[in-house]
This record gives sequence, C-alpha cells and structure tokens, in this order.
Amino acid sequence: MPGGEAPRASDAPRDAARWTFLAAVAALTAFACSFPLSEDAVGGWPLTFAWPALLGLAAWLAPSARVLAVAVFVPSFLAFLALQWWMREITALGMPFLVAYLALWMTGLALLVRRLAGRAPDGSAAARVPFTIALPVALVAVEFLRGDLVCTGYAWFFAAHPLVEWPLFAQAASLGGGWLVSGLAALVGGALLDLAFARGWRRVAAPLAAAALLAASLGYGAMRLAEPPAAAARAPLSVLLVQTNLPMSNKLSWAPEEQVEDFLDFANLTLAGAERARRDAEPVDLAVWPETMVPGFGLEPESLATLVERRLFPLDRFDRSLRALSRQIEAPLLVGSAAFLGLRVEENRFAWDNQFNSAYLVDEGGRRGRTDKIFLTPFGETMPIISNWDWLEERLLALGAEGMTFDLDTAERPERFSIGTAAGEVRVGVPICFEITAPWASRRIAFDMGARAAEVLVNISNDGWFGPSDAGRRQHLQVSQLRAIELDTPVVRSANTGISAAIDARGRVLGRLPAQAGDSLRVAVAPSSSIPPAARLGDLTAWAALAAVCGLLVATRSRTV
Repeated sequence: MPGGEAPRASDAPRDAARWTFLAAVAALTAFACSFPLSEDAVGGWPLTFAWPALLGLAAWLAPSARVLAVAVFVPSFLAFLALQWWMREITALGMPFLVAYLALWMTGLALLVRRLAGRAPDGSAAARVPFTIALPVALVAVEFLRGDLVCTGYAWFFAAHPLVEWPLFAQAASLGGGWLVSGLAALVGGALLDLAFARGWRRVAAPLAAAALLAASLGYGAMRLAEPPAAAARAPLSVLLVQTNLPMSNKLSWAPEEQVEDFLDFANLTLAGAERARRDAEPVDLAVWPETMVPGFGLEPESLATLVERRLFPLDRFDRSLRALSRQIEAPLLVGSAAFLGLRVEENRFAWDNQFNSAYLVDEGGRRGRTDKIFLTPFGETMPIISNWDWLEERLLALGAEGMTFDLDTAERPERFSIGTAAGEVRVGVPICFEITAPWASRRIAFDMGARAAEVLVNISNDGWFGPSDAGRRQHLQVSQLRAIELDTPVVRSANTGISAAIDARGRVLGRLPAQAGDSLRVAVAPSSSIPPAARLGDLTAWAALAAVCGLLVATRSRTV
C-alpha cells in the first residue's frame, strides 16, 4: 500500500466481490461462446469444460449469496440475450422475459453450488462437499428442472449439446443420456477446483476419481466409435431431404397466391433431387418435406370434402398434387402440415374440433398415415402456465407477438410409419421440430415400453424462426446429433431454411445442406435395431442427480451460507 498503509479489513469483502464478478463474467462468456456462433463456427465447444469451473470459482469466492446472485445474473442475462437475439423479430416484448427466466436458472445453479461446496462458516474447506461431486450433480439437476420438469421444460443450451463436436466424449450419452455428458463436463471443472482449493486427502482423491471416470468414458467412446452400428449389415434407408427456404412469416401470413407458388417450388426441388438420384442410379425410398410446408387445412378426408363441397380454397389441390408427385418420383412423401379434425363452416367462419402440428405420409394412393406432436414447443406453440387461461394468453400474444396463435392440441401418443425398401420394411418415427430437443419425447417416439418402435428418426422442422441466425440452426443440429447418440438411432433432418442433414447412430454428420438455401439432398442411413442403456434407463441419471442434490442439501443444512 502507498506510504506503508496497512490494508483495511473492509477492503477484503470488496476485493472478494470484485473477483467474484470477474469469475462470473468469465464463466458466462465461456458459456455463450461454447455454443455455435454461426453455421460453421463451432470451435468453442472446449469451453464447456471451463465455464462450470469458473462458475464454481465465483461461488467459492463470493463473500455472500447476494453478491453471487448479482454477479451471475447480470452476465447471464447478457449471455442469453446474445444467444436468443434472433427472437426479437418474433416477440420483442417476450424475448427479455425469456432471457431473464433463463438467467435466473443460471443464477440458481451458482447459488446451489455455493450452498453445497461453498466455504464453511470458519472459512475452512472441512465442512463442504467436494466440487467433484457438487458441480456435476448441481448442473444436471438444474438442467433437468429447467429442461423437463418446470413449465413444460425448455431443453436448450445444455452443456452436453456442443460436446457432440467431440464424438469420443459424447458417446457416454448412450449410457446415461445427455445428462451424463453434461455431468462429466462439470466433473472436469469440479476436479480442477478441488485440486486448487481442497485440503487433505480430498485434494488428491477427488481429482483422481474424476480422472478415472473420464478415462473410462473416453475408453467407452473409443470402443463404440470403432464398432459398426448394430444394423450396419442391413440395407440402408435412402431418403431424399428437401430443404425449403421460406421466412418464418409463412406461419403468420401466407397469402393463397404465395401458397401455390411456394408449393410448386417445393415440388420442383423434389423432382430435381429425384432426377439426380435416378441419374446416379441411387434409390429413393422416401422424400421428406419440412414441418408445416404443406399449405391449407391438412389432408384429412373429411376436411378436404368440406372444402371441395363449399368450393373453398385450397379445395383438394395440394392433396392431388402430392399424390401426383409421389407417382412421379416413385416414392412416398413425408410432409409437414397442420391437421384440422372436424373442419366445418359456422357463420361464414372456419371452425374445428382439434388442430395438430402433424406429419403425413402420402403416396400415389393418397394419405397413408399421420402422426401428431406429443410435445408442443414452449414459447413457440404454447406458453407455459399462461396457456391455461385463454383470455390471458390472447392478450399477451396481441401485446408481444401479434399474429401468433397458440391453439394446437397435443397427441396422446406418436405414430410410426413403415417404409418399404428393396431389403424390406423400415420403421420410421417422426419427432417434429422441438420434440428432438426433449429427451423423453424423442425416446417415446423411438421406443415403446422399452421395445424399439422406430429404426430411423426423421426430424422435420421449420427453422425459419431463427431468421438470420445460422447459429441457432447449428445448435438445433447439435441437439439432433446428441439424440442420435443417446438413442443409438440414426436421425435425418429436413428443415426449412436448414440445416438439413443425415446423422448416424454415433452422432456423426454424414451429409448436410447449407443453411438458408433451397435444395435437396439424397442420403442413406443404416436402420438401428439395438436398445442402448440410455433408452432403458430413461432419465434415471437426471433423477439420481436431483435426489443427490436434495440429500446433500439436507446433510449440509446446518451450515451457514
């Protein structure tokens, strides 16, 4: 100190608060940068191992819970604001509320880590839980609460998602789901913190245990990547992915003239792709269009009869066109469309009994089947909690997201389709849009009561909502890769505005189309017949982490925070 002046006691809390803020800012900066920054800027994934450690450091340094909450919430809000910036075009009013909601969860994670692994009342480390235990279980428990249990779940921005860029590490998802991958990433950070701050035997034992678990995980990943998928001997399913390139406004205001013109564009993309495959002597077993790309009121016979009888647009023209298209390409089409049940006209207005976000399987004979969403997109198709009151939902939508309506129904169970190939039938499940992000929903589509029900997953999505953000599109692809590993099931994606791709059962991208371009891509994936441990265990890893957190909270309840 200048002049030999001794440091004042009041300087210590101020210094601790300053270092807490610095650690929190570093943690949330690393968190934001761990996710894709553009379609191909995905190199920040190693930061997934850094940000939990930095967040734990902030929890360790914080002089009080209040200081920690402020230090984490502010950079969390800014990080999620940057990650969700694309939402401003859809709901400028709703975006900051969602961002604040997500920031509160990150703040809660920091406070939970402090409660479990923070300093003892005397400043020693003797009474705390090792970071090697506290950090993984806290992260998985909070991700489980936010992504599944609370407010229908918002399963985005999980630590496991960017780690699919390291396939060797990500294979652990087939054992305990994406939850296990998130936990292992936090385990690395916890071990580093214990190495720095623990005392006695814990300083060595905790990092050694973490290193052993990490080595076992990498060994398992190497073994799994070296083995061919269980069904590699079977003939692959050949799929023609059609990627449309419409702005998200087609869901809000799609004029009849535009519907016809766009439909013709989709058909031409399909015909061009089928012709390329024919020239290359490649079979096409199935052609796929993205979510909601078929205009009109769906393909239900009763709905079409109502339109034809009353001479109302679009009559049955899209149904007839899909049949003709299937005949031309000599393959069925899987197309995204709304499905209206009980469509009728009442007082010169359309009315219906149920409306679903659906996928139809169509061939030259017409509709062969339909599957509906079993999980509606939170904040996109339903408003958690608020959707229980129609009048409140309508007023909030009018205020913050004019033109949107949350009037979809949820199906009780998914349907699967059998697709004929030269080597026999392949069972296909269809997670629609955000369903691929929800582990339970994708698992329920791929498996039925523990038995395999779908050998290939076809994810159809309308990613036009991301607007100019190709980062969001790449994030959606990463989630699909994680789901493929987790369920040991190949995934093919047909997404409006992209990124359409084929992913094998090890999460590796076999081929893809660039974002924001209309095109088609023929891909082939090997159907899967195996049942991985993650499919049998479900969310057991997450429930175990939540139970561990509750147990540790009870065990440390006498400690002052």
